[in-house]
Amino acid sequence: LVGLLWFLSGGKQAEPSSGESSEQPLLIPESVPESSTDAEEEKYDFAAQLPFYDQDDWTFETVGESLPELDQSDAEYSRDLLLVASQLQPFLFNKQQVRKAVLSINDMAQGLRPPAKRLREISFPRPFSVTEKEGRLYISAQAYHRYDSLALAINSINKQAAVALYKKYLPLFQIVFAELSYPDNYQLMDSIKAATGKVLQAPVITGKIEVIHPSVRYKFADPKLEKLSALDKQMLRMGPENTRMIQNKLRELIEALIAAERG
Repeated sequence: LVGLLWFLSGGKQAEPSSGESSEQPLLIPESVPESSTDAEEEKYDFAAQLPFYDQDDWTFETVGESLPELDQSDAEYSRDLLLVASQLQPFLFNKQQVRKAVLSINDMAQGLRPPAKRLREISFPRPFSVTEKEGRLYISAQAYHRYDSLALAINSINKQAAVALYKKYLPLFQIVFAELSYPDNYQLMDSIKAATGKVLQAPVITGKIEVIHPSVRYKFADPKLEKLSALDKQMLRMGPENTRMIQNKLRELIEALIAAERG
């Protein structure tokens, strides 16, 4: 699960929150919300979804009797992550994967996107693009399709395998999390729950989304959308189908992780 959450694209660096609350609530909607719109609804033709792993009993063996040191963990961590879902290969960071995973979760827990300097290591096959209709600009379907492979790769993750991966690397995750200097009553699981909750509550708009181009970057024409968090806006840029796929898989994974923690 931790290896999954840091894939969403970049923005400004965040300062850690105060962590005053001793308990981080997780809000899991019963179904993915949809925003109503009068605009024409766009349909997407997705390739067949990648197959799920059907193995029920997942374990990961460590090298020797212990985990590698944090700074030497990339090879083993990436190997194990790709056992969970080999389709994630294009979205792996080049180095310091465990550290960047935890720091990105911390960003997302605050409604932010991981910094661009981290995400330059991850490439997408198509550039952002818009379509013009009657003098107005809208996000194009092709812009959404640039995230198809990411959504399908996430959707292919087996929940038992994700929990096993989390349990194996938890000591390394906790080393990085401790560097953020949160109070003792705010733990890594609180941050994971918060990040997951932010993604699950991101809006889904099935109609066309108008944008403007006042400067170098495009902005949402609707002021309400432009005021959304950086993470919410990134989810909108992924398109409704990709967003739903990612949200549904995250819901499944976080429920499995919480059950494992309780069990």
